[in-house]
Amino acid sequence: MRGGAPGANESNASYSLDWEASGESFFDGFDFLPEDGNHGAADYVSSYADAQLAGVARISGSHAILRPGRRSTKAFKRMSPKIATKKSWKHFLAAVHFKHLPWGCGVWPSFFTLGVGEWPAAGEMDILEYVNDGTSMTSFHTSKECRLDEAKVNKYRSMPDANYKGNDNSNYNCLTKYCATCKSLGCAPNAMPFLTSQQLADRSGVVAMERTASFTKIFFIPSWAIPADLDAGRPRPEAWDQWIISYYPFGDSESTCPEPDDIMAKQKFMFQIGLCGDWASKVWGDSAVCSRMGPSFDETATKDKRFINSTSKPRRCRAVDPLAENAPEQDCCHQFITDADGDYRSAQYLHENAFFKIAWFKVFTTATPILRPLNASDL
Repeated sequence: MRGGAPGANESNASYSLDWEASGESFFDGFDFLPEDGNHGAADYVSSYADAQLAGVARISGSHAILRPGRRSTKAFKRMSPKIATKKSWKHFLAAVHFKHLPWGCGVWPSFFTLGVGEWPAAGEMDILEYVNDGTSMTSFHTSKECRLDEAKVNKYRSMPDANYKGNDNSNYNCLTKYCATCKSLGCAPNAMPFLTSQQLADRSGVVAMERTASFTKIFFIPSWAIPADLDAGRPRPEAWDQWIISYYPFGDSESTCPEPDDIMAKQKFMFQIGLCGDWASKVWGDSAVCSRMGPSFDETATKDKRFINSTSKPRRCRAVDPLAENAPEQDCCHQFITDADGDYRSAQYLHENAFFKIAWFKVFTTATPILRPLNASDL
């Protein structure tokens, strides 16, 4: 008989440091990616040298800073960072000490993993993601049939599926398909209460992700509670259960989520500050704060998808869904973020609020064989 019992706690393995980003060399282990797949206002830079020139990435003392920069030469675009680790991992414990997180209207920040291979078959874990002044949540995306066992998901505390309604009332369904009419958004078990982007920005701490052959855990640990074992470089995440904010029991859901260890390929870690796009643009009118910023928001034109004259002053705008139409010149979010005439002081607003400040990022691995859930063929 090989392996371990389904859902076995592989965290009892001993972790040691495999990779670190910190200090002056923080960005050495990252690639800067220019592609924007979200139809937004971000013009991503393609190198660290370009990032420095555009004002979107720098080292400040012992911290790395990522933030939106100057307006782009492209219409309705602003320079912004999107970076990915050069290295990828299959099983790991990753931890990032954030001192500040980006927030604000028009901003779509994310810290996530992306599988090596075709999306979403290789898996994507959104560790932190939110738009405008909304709340953050974690979520997982795959093209494979995978529904998490509800009882196992709530093993540590209540973790309702934040995508339940968006998935047409399908609970903990990780299948993902994106389109204007699709209702397969991925699974999103999250401990309550949700925190708004500004609340997160004001709470420095460690965000960690543990990926084993049978589960994924996401932790948020306030700075005042960072475990001594993590500080010492010998983390014991089995003792961090009080800080779990999201739990994905793939192995304990094998009857509805086959081949749990293969649900995620080797993963790269990514930081990104998206602007507007498929999510932030279309929900602009849902925020009482954001809908009062920038041009005058026209709710009726938004509902009717009606053309409006967005060039004459006082300017008007509507919330546009880029998956349904390409109209950045009509979109409130694009107009506010790019701020062509400087009327909205968007550059100052983003500089003060919309930035990652990172003390360090560490990835730990274990030489101990990773147990996988027991299959019937093993008996």
